Amino acid sequence: MLHTRLGQLLLDAGGVTSAQLHEALARQQETRQPLGQILLERQVISEETLLKFLGQQYGLATASPFPADVAPELANCVPQTWARQHVAVPLSKVGRRLTVALADPANLHVLDEVRFRTGLQVIPVIALESDIRRCIQSLYQRQDRGRHGGSSPASTHDANAGAHGSSSSDDSLRNVHGVDSILQSEEMMSLLDTASSSLRYAQPEAGAEALVEEASPVARLVQTILERAAGTGVSDVHLEPHESAVRVRFRLDGVLHTAMTYSLGLRNAVISRLKILSHLDIAERRLPQDGRMALELGSKRTVDIRLSILPSLHGEKAVLRLLNRAGQLVDLSALGLDALDTETLLTALERPHGMILVTGPTGSGKTTTLYSALQVLNTPDVNIVTVEDPVEYHFTGITQVQIKEEIGLGFARILRAFLRQDPDIMMVGEIRDLETAHIAIRAALTGHRVLSTLHTHDAVRAVTRLFDMGVDPFMVASSVSVIVAQRLVRRICPDCRRPSDRFSMERLRELGFTDAETLTVAPVQGQGCAACHGTGYKGRIGLFEVLPVSESFRSRILERQTADQLKQQALADGLKTIRRSGLDKIKQGLTTVEEVVSVSTED
Repeated sequence: MLHTRLGQLLLDAGGVTSAQLHEALARQQETRQPLGQILLERQVISEETLLKFLGQQYGLATASPFPADVAPELANCVPQTWARQHVAVPLSKVGRRLTVALADPANLHVLDEVRFRTGLQVIPVIALESDIRRCIQSLYQRQDRGRHGGSSPASTHDANAGAHGSSSSDDSLRNVHGVDSILQSEEMMSLLDTASSSLRYAQPEAGAEALVEEASPVARLVQTILERAAGTGVSDVHLEPHESAVRVRFRLDGVLHTAMTYSLGLRNAVISRLKILSHLDIAERRLPQDGRMALELGSKRTVDIRLSILPSLHGEKAVLRLLNRAGQLVDLSALGLDALDTETLLTALERPHGMILVTGPTGSGKTTTLYSALQVLNTPDVNIVTVEDPVEYHFTGITQVQIKEEIGLGFARILRAFLRQDPDIMMVGEIRDLETAHIAIRAALTGHRVLSTLHTHDAVRAVTRLFDMGVDPFMVASSVSVIVAQRLVRRICPDCRRPSDRFSMERLRELGFTDAETLTVAPVQGQGCAACHGTGYKGRIGLFEVLPVSESFRSRILERQTADQLKQQALADGLKTIRRSGLDKIKQGLTTVEEVVSVSTED
């Protein structure tokens, strides 16, 4: 809030005369320059005087005297190009408070960009432009030396701080190998500047047709973001408009990380470019839209991208799901199943009929497990058909059908058509309703192998979920061969793994380890390195609960028993729970305690 105009403050204090102020104001009307800048150019006042009175006008502290040294790790908060463009530089960080020096306090919007980049509370101070530019020069020169000649103690400490793979805001201050380094390079900042400049003189809602040109700066910006996301193994890209900037977040190994921000001036242009690539209506900004596009990465790799556009309070939000057309298929033995569970699942797959259900929440890897099973079954002597929404990976030798609800082509209708296609094996992407459940179960009862998914918390609740849909107990008991519940946890990065001494024997016992195990188990963690982008994790692995339907369990299904009663029988039959599977992964040094606790409950 401005209490008094700068000119009046200077006039009242005798810093300028009435004539000097009148001339400067007249010049301001012609050039639209800040009044303080005009007075400096005319040498009416000094930088020190301007700094003092700007602090009074805006009610902000001043960086006077300016700090002689700034911690090197602060260079990771904002790129050098951005700092030079906005004449702003971070000075210090205490806890979650980041102090940023500005030459022009009227540009307070830049503080919002810093807040989005770092997730920290930003405290502005006013400083001389000459001091800020000297600080930028020194700070980023030291960062460059650190990249090529070794890390300073401060930056080493910062790398350790990100070792647990936390997605908290302090990750923005970890070493130069963080997720933000994927996009926040000098090349990317230059591309952002070029794209912004190309739109600077256009109307905010106009000029979208120009984005059709492949060589436009906005088109190159969008292409670069998508290429770097695909090249890093990102599964989703989020473009989220906020009040003062657009935040770009990457989902890497299941966790969202802030990768960069860009100004609101680019918001509509970027969304329009994505709509053009996905053949959507660029003029429609009031309703959600969904589309698809293909991203070519060299001559041998194509990534399919699903685009979802959602109107929000501050503009349209875009979420892009990246799918490798070549099919990043995982061998069944590499999913994370132990030897006994692998044997149980393979036995069920070898049966000539019956249903295999895979359960878990969205994003738990159910489709990957089904595809791995189809790899085992895909031989020249069988006819395999799948119905999916969407078709995520392309198989050779398998008939895959994409549902299209808008024309009435849903799961149930496709399944009825499948039964006239002489199938041996059917894969149903998801059982969503009673009609689909009935057709799939009847297929399993009439000599077909059926694989499908449900959204349930654990294996036994798949049975009660079918009850809730209206499926009779005798149909469930007769058709289901095995139920697999699963979760995904992040793997510890093999390049920076080290022992963790943060867990006492009592804490390990509380997690579920036996007394004997607490004497030998040694949890490990990732320290954070270039290979894992500073997260401490690289890739993911599954935790599994494999429940074969035994005769005793089948009899309880026929009695329509509750989930708790079914769970008791499953445990009596030797079921290994998801938590137990996670504890085994901790013992093997594959994942961390935090990851297991985040996706499983105590047994």
